[in-house]
Amino acid sequence: MEINNTQVCNVCLKSSANDSGAVFVKATKGGEAVDVCTACIPHIIHGSGDVVKSNEDVKKELGL
Repeated sequence: MEINNTQVCNVCLKSSANDSGAVFVKATKGGEAVDVCTACIPHIIHGSGDVVKSNEDVKKELGL
């Protein structure tokens, strides 16, 4: 998800503010736009979309 022009991975919660070399891909899950860092893409491809958190879950985990 994007918070104040900062991308946060909807799987591992990696932030572009903390890792300037991270690459994020926009995706859609359940009609909701999500961001996934490239390190987490294999988990989705070889596993399941169940690892992708909703934006609301990400906000809760970040204490927002």
